[in-house]
Amino acid sequence: MKKTFKKSVIFGIAVVLFISITIGILLFNTNIGDNKIIQLSAQSSRQMMGYIIITKNNNLIVIDGGTTEDTENLVKQIKNNGGQVDAWFLTHIHDDHVGAFTEIINNESINVKKIYVSINEFQWYEENEPTRIEFTNKVFDLLSEENIKQKIEEVFLNQIITIDNIKAEILGIKNPEITQNAGNEQSMVIKFDSGKTTFLVLGDTGENSSKKLLEKQKDKLKSNIVQMAHHGQAGATEELYNEIKPNICLWPTPEWLWNNDAGQGENSGEWKTFETRNWMKELKVNKNYVSKDGDLTIKIK
Repeated sequence: MKKTFKKSVIFGIAVVLFISITIGILLFNTNIGDNKIIQLSAQSSRQMMGYIIITKNNNLIVIDGGTTEDTENLVKQIKNNGGQVDAWFLTHIHDDHVGAFTEIINNESINVKKIYVSINEFQWYEENEPTRIEFTNKVFDLLSEENIKQKIEEVFLNQIITIDNIKAEILGIKNPEITQNAGNEQSMVIKFDSGKTTFLVLGDTGENSSKKLLEKQKDKLKSNIVQMAHHGQAGATEELYNEIKPNICLWPTPEWLWNNDAGQGENSGEWKTFETRNWMKELKVNKNYVSKDGDLTIKIK
């Protein structure tokens, strides 16, 4: 009788352990293979743009990062996810995009393995963006430092960069011939592909670079997720978005810009956010995630 009872207890414990381990494995495996995109929110009243992609094996890809005021939040996000940036893409060298980068790149507690850029000669910026030359000079000085210089790669059109399971294809690079809206039109355009989900980063793509993308890359533009160009207004053209046909839009847009609020309430400004919002309605976009609502993480396959 005692032996039978003991066997029953042992069998019961074994069953419970088996079920527990099985459930644990299943729960653990639900996180394996999940890639994540983090949309960062502004830590000041300024517009900014910053994204982090976490691959299935926890490699980190950073796109831009925001202003100097966004540095602390970006550092926190990077450290919370391992403290190493495997690939850092700089779409263009405006301070609302790469201000935080200039503060972090020499931070010894964060290891940055590779930096991808598409940058003109310094003289081009002197001639075409003289009002931004102080920050431009700061970026050029940093990128010329020996410890940073060796990590930099100037991308080329249609280049494919593989980071873990993510393929990054360069659909757009600098456009030195475009001197109207000059700095924004130099934006690198990157299509990230996990094999199941595509995410198109436009930076501050404008009207003229939109035309180039439609001429040169039309067959590659369709994407599940798109980052809304130039913070969601006066950026990429409606024709470009019509080719992208996104299901999800990521808006690097503060509340005042989302509402076109110049201080006298909704639509009191001259920004074109509502025009872009209407375009997305017409495209029947499923989800709009706006950075005004705080840092956001979405899982993708």
